[in-house]
Amino acid sequence: GLSNLFFILAIKHTSVASAVFILSTGPLVSALLSFLLFKQKTPLRTFVAIFFVFIGLGIILFNDLELGNMEGNLYAFACVFAFVSMLAILERNKEVNRLACFGTGALIASLLALLSTTIVLPDLYSFSLILFMGMLLTPLSRALIGMGTKVLPSVEVALLTIIEPVLAPFWVWILMDEKPHPNTLLGGAIILATLLVHSMMAHYYATKLNGGQKR
Repeated sequence: GLSNLFFILAIKHTSVASAVFILSTGPLVSALLSFLLFKQKTPLRTFVAIFFVFIGLGIILFNDLELGNMEGNLYAFACVFAFVSMLAILERNKEVNRLACFGTGALIASLLALLSTTIVLPDLYSFSLILFMGMLLTPLSRALIGMGTKVLPSVEVALLTIIEPVLAPFWVWILMDEKPHPNTLLGGAIILATLLVHSMMAHYYATKLNGGQKR
């Protein structure tokens, strides 16, 4: 519920590109939380990746020093922590009904939205978007992500979500003419390259370990 609310507040107060690039730090935040809260062993390469991710974030945030943008960035960080905490909990409780969890989360998000805004009657176009997002896209995506935690570690599930920050700025650029700042593109490129290298190294060592066990 909190991750949904913070995501909407983030894209309301900062650019979509900045918000989604900050959200792409989820895999490393997930690894950090697992290390701090669950004492899960975290390899050195993850902490090296965290260092480079924060360099990329620094470049993005340097352009967003205005109060409105920085407020949106803080909401994006809050969304990341809420989202990866959910993944970590689901990973360690595989018997939990994912659909029930996400349904309850959606209800909580609705209640939080009701408390934080005034009730307005949407026009037909807005109402169609609300139905499409609320009844199909959002619940379907969250349900599939939740099901993924049954067979994959939360860090790997979070890594798969980096497809979003790759595509989102370009969709917004094409459809809404919201051109990303060069600093946002540079910082985002550093973050995505870091996550890609980290993911490839993790896959390499996992394959090597599995191969050694088979032998």
